[in-house]
This record gives sequence, C-alpha cells and structure tokens, in this order.
Amino acid sequence: MSHHILLGFLFAGCCWAADPGPLRVKTPEGDPVVVGANPARAGTVLIYLSARDNQLDTVAAEITALNQKYRHRRVVFAGLFPEGETAAEIRAFSQASGFNFPVYIDPSGRAAAALGATAVPAVFLLNKEWKLVYRGPLSGLGRALETYGSGAPPVELPFYGAPIGRVLPPRAIRSPYGSIHFRSELIFDEIPGAPVHHCSTITEASNGDLLVSWYGGSYESSDDQVIFLSRRAKGSHEWSKPRVLVRSPGKPPGNAVLFTDGRKRVWLVWGRMEGEQPMVRGTGWDACRLFFRTSSDNGTTWTADKPFFHDTLGWLPRNLTVHLRDGSLILPISDERNGGGVDLSFFLSSRDNGETWTKSGMMRGGEQPTFIERNDGSLLAYLRVRPKIVASESRDGGRTWTEPSPTKWNNPDAGISMRKLANGHVLLVFNNQSDARTPLHIARSTDDGRSWSEPLKLESDPGEYSYPSALQTADGTIHLIYTFRRYSIKHVEFNEDWLTRFERPD
Repeated sequence: MSHHILLGFLFAGCCWAADPGPLRVKTPEGDPVVVGANPARAGTVLIYLSARDNQLDTVAAEITALNQKYRHRRVVFAGLFPEGETAAEIRAFSQASGFNFPVYIDPSGRAAAALGATAVPAVFLLNKEWKLVYRGPLSGLGRALETYGSGAPPVELPFYGAPIGRVLPPRAIRSPYGSIHFRSELIFDEIPGAPVHHCSTITEASNGDLLVSWYGGSYESSDDQVIFLSRRAKGSHEWSKPRVLVRSPGKPPGNAVLFTDGRKRVWLVWGRMEGEQPMVRGTGWDACRLFFRTSSDNGTTWTADKPFFHDTLGWLPRNLTVHLRDGSLILPISDERNGGGVDLSFFLSSRDNGETWTKSGMMRGGEQPTFIERNDGSLLAYLRVRPKIVASESRDGGRTWTEPSPTKWNNPDAGISMRKLANGHVLLVFNNQSDARTPLHIARSTDDGRSWSEPLKLESDPGEYSYPSALQTADGTIHLIYTFRRYSIKHVEFNEDWLTRFERPD
C-alpha cells in the first residue's frame, strides 16, 4: 500500500455532530486568522494552552513528539492561548517548548466556547470536514491519532487541569535550548618585518580590556624575535595595531604569560634566550631565564624588566596562571635544562600578589603544565608529552604531585590549555592526534576533569593550529587564542551553549 493511500485510509475521517465551525483567532502579534476545514490537511489538532501555567512545561515534550510523528502524515497542530497573555509570553513559551507549529490567541474565549474547552491542556482532533473526532485531555491524543480513520466512533473524555478563565500571573520562561554566541577573527593579518608568530597569551585587565601578547620574528628563536602586544578595548571588537612590547637584542624573548594579580596589576613573565648566537631555528629554550615586568595602568606603561629569581636558567612559562580559593596565585613552569633528558614541570606560588614566590614540588615526565583546582581542593594538572597527554594530581596545594600517567588524549608534542569556568565546568583545548598540530580540538568536563565530552574540531584545515590559551572574562564570555598557521594569532570568543547546543528544533 502506498504512503498516500495509507494516509487516506488513516484519515478518511468520521462524522460527529459536534461542529465548531471556522474559528476566528489572531496571531500573537494581533493579525486575524480563520482556522477551519482544509482538504489539503489530513487532520487538525488544536491544543488549548497557557503560557503562564508551569504545569504545561511537563507535557511540552509529549506534544512536540506527537507533532513530529504526525506532521509527516499531513496532520497540522496548532496552539490556542487565552486573550490577555502577551505575544512575548506566548512566543517564549512556544519556543522554549520546541513547538514548530502555529500558535494563536483566542479573542474573548470564542474558540474555547465553540470547542467546549474547559481546562488546559484541552485537545481537539478534527477531520478534513472540520468535524470533531476527539475531545479530551492530552493523555488521549496519541490513541486518538492511532485509531483515526479506522471507523472507531468519536471519543470524548473529561478534561482536567487548570480551568480556562483563571487568570494566572506572568512567569519567567527559560529556554532549555540556550542561546549560542560565537565570533572569531585574526588579531592581525601581517606585521611588516615579522612574518612568523607563535605562543600567544591572554589576560583581562582590571578595566575590562583584553590584552594578548606573543612572540614573532623572522623564525622561531631568530635574533630579531620580539614580544608583541595587542589590545581589545572593553565593548569593542577591534584589536589595536600590534606594538613591540619586549625587545632584547642578542637575547630574544620567547614564551610569555600575561596575567592580572589581585592588586589589578598586569604582569608579563617570559623566558629570555641566553644562549650564544647564532642559534639554530627552534633551539635556545634550554638556555632561557625568567624575566618579568608589571603595569599598573592596564598594560599602557610598564616597569623596567627584572629577573624573576637569581637563578632560573632553563625555566620557561607557557600556560596561564590560576587563582586558588585560598588566595594563592599559581604560575606553571617547565624546566627545559635540568631534567637529565626527562621533562620537568613545577609551579611557582605567591600569596602576596607576586611580592614573593615559592617553588612547588616537581612533576617528571611532562612539560608546559596546565591545571585546575577541583571542588574538593585537589589540583589536576595536564602536561604536554608525546604520544599521550599525561595527568598528575596534588592534594596538598601543589607541594607534592603524583607520578604523571597517560590519559586517553593524544598529543603531537604540542601545547595544551585547560581552564575551569565560573560554573565549575572545565574546558580542554588541544591537538588530539599524534603526528600533527591540526585539527585543534576542544572538550568539556562537568565533573572536574574525570570524564570529558567528545571533542569538537575547532580547526581542521591543513596548517598549524596550536598553543591555545583559554580564558573566561568577568562577563562570562569564553575567549580562546592560538597560533594560526604561524602567520597570525587567532581569537575566538563563545559561550558554553555553543559547545553543547548543536541543533535548534525546527
């Protein structure tokens, strides 16, 4: 039997004396509409609803499922709402419920009277001739649709629910589908004389400006390598023209970290290459020393450069700082020189906004640590190493760490970024493959990094997309920056719904 013949069999209709006649209703915005018989429809389902009745939230999914099932059989659903409920309320309720069928206002309750509706939700199934086949509660609609056209007699069941005519107060309606925000751009297209760029870092200054820095030059570890800075003023989406922030001829600056302390000072900490020139491309990292400068005016002017400690040869920053609940400021560090062939990592901790720093216990077997503080007070660190990202934990504030062990995530010897959001969820941005810095992936955890969502591919074209840094600003927006093919630094901003909402009901 063909699909169309089957439809005709199912919805041939049956006669019932009750005939409500054409219903004169209007759209939520006030435009008049006449709803009545239409031979192009196999049947019509009218559901009397109220946007103000929170009990209806529990049946919205059932309505949506029945509509989805029978709309392919040319059954049209439509919602009716009492006069007095606003267009904004009706649209918000319908959209939050996932309704993809028309909704109308019933002026003066005339449609309710014609249909005999006394409570919400009241459901009516009408055939092609606009005769009532079913009148009753939502619980009977599924059966009525299944038997419609089979010769069964019309069915009428008693209504139950909030009486129509009861005036309910307006209520806040929250959409379960969220609202996605996403935008991206290159911070610059080209900087004359500096074709290669890498290793970016980001912070939010106390005035709400975003600051991003990175190193660039002729090639990695070239003698003309400098650290650049670009600013995006609060409320703007434009990045300032990059300016040279650090230049040290003969001792090129490399990996840097920007952060803002509890005194609203902006810090820049970087590794300065102390090795003898000329250097082979990509070398010199094991001969870096830590230097820093600070700014008390949101990165406009800076103090003179100073050594971080008296002896930091081989120390190199990479990932963003974290403020612990006890007030400590933690700076992740790698030791590129003193591991005897084994990667070493540790943290520098300050309880006085950088006036003094304490070195934590060491982690062996991974570099460039990124970490979070879990809800139970323990610390979870992920470290870069091929072929798998490794994880280490601390239960004493970072003084000692477990032996790093492999996670399930691949790593092609590339930087990673892990960041805890204000709501406790955690983001991990990384290259989840063993041999290339593309694609760039992002995963989410809702249980402090114990399990992760399936990663999304943020970038998947040929080229290098690496060294991510993730930050959440005070307004809740998530910002991500990373190397874009070594030509530029890319900035992406989004909200968490963008990570989790993939299809809007339509």
